[in-house]
Amino acid sequence: MSLYRIVMRRKKCNLGLLIITFACFIYVTMVTMSLEFIRVTPRYQLTLACDESTSNASQVLESSLELASLKEKSLNEISESILNIWEPTYPIMLWNKYLLNNPDLCNMAGNMSVLIVVKTDPLNFERRNIIRDTWSNYTHLGHMVVIRVLFLMGTVQNETIQGNISNEFAEHLDILQGDFMDTYRNLTNKGVMGLRWITENCMQAKMVVKVDDDAVLDTYRLLEIVYPMYETKTRYILCNIFMDGKAPIVRDEKHKWYVKNSELKQIGLLDKKIYPPYCSGFTAIMSTDLIPAMFGIAHLTPFFWVDDVYLYGLLPLKAGRIYYYSLASNYTFNYKDAMNCFRSKARCNILTVADIKTDEMRSIWNIIQSYHLKQ
Repeated sequence: MSLYRIVMRRKKCNLGLLIITFACFIYVTMVTMSLEFIRVTPRYQLTLACDESTSNASQVLESSLELASLKEKSLNEISESILNIWEPTYPIMLWNKYLLNNPDLCNMAGNMSVLIVVKTDPLNFERRNIIRDTWSNYTHLGHMVVIRVLFLMGTVQNETIQGNISNEFAEHLDILQGDFMDTYRNLTNKGVMGLRWITENCMQAKMVVKVDDDAVLDTYRLLEIVYPMYETKTRYILCNIFMDGKAPIVRDEKHKWYVKNSELKQIGLLDKKIYPPYCSGFTAIMSTDLIPAMFGIAHLTPFFWVDDVYLYGLLPLKAGRIYYYSLASNYTFNYKDAMNCFRSKARCNILTVADIKTDEMRSIWNIIQSYHLKQ
């Protein structure tokens, strides 16, 4: 055998050994990482298990409850830490899936006229039932235009609560639940989810009314006076509007609505002292033709957690040709003032009673009904 062939054969052997050695190194590294993952992960799973040595039933129950409490506390802490560092570039409900959804809600009603969208906390079961029984109940308003109500919410961590929400949805088919945690700083996602759903499923409605679940809406006044006035108008928002100079940007770190410079820079307001005109969101009435425009603009408008500014300020500003009409004289946050107004013989112009307690909702609605029967 020539010297050349011997040298080439040795080179091939060395190359083969090198490849085998490298492959072994990769395999060992992957196995080690896998074992490390298995060793670390159970700290976050907090699996519940009964100690076989525990014979007393009450002790077993007590132990399980304590572990369950620790599990929920740990998950909450993990969730909070995620929320604190998570700063989305755009609203996640532009593309995230719906968890509960009835796409035929508006199709189930012929000659659909008004869709009422209620921003609700998942835990507010009683409030939603009161709303269904009172001011959004279309059986009270059968002689008027056709309305439907849709409740917007995010997800919860508690499986029992989620099960109750699923049962509520199965009974009423009026809940839209998105795949995001239902937290204060996710209200913008809740609002964008509503814009998306209407664009996809309810463009036959002629008017969209957005309210919070702690409000009572005088739907008689809405349908007898407001709706006829605005039925043929387009690209409008009827709300309590903060004009230029009326809504300063909060830069005090101790304040509830403090906004970081990085958040302001993202939406182009870093050098501004005031927000552009926007609506306070406890009641906002919009023409349906405006909804797809706002949803489309949300794809181009970076996320901002102050939902009223984002939904009723930034989006309409970028959409252009939006007409604002004021509701400033048609609402109250005072339960007693509302009761006195509807009890008086004079004309009561209140459209929305906002920020009220759950046990006050039925009494407000009853007095509203009595007022309109007298009228």
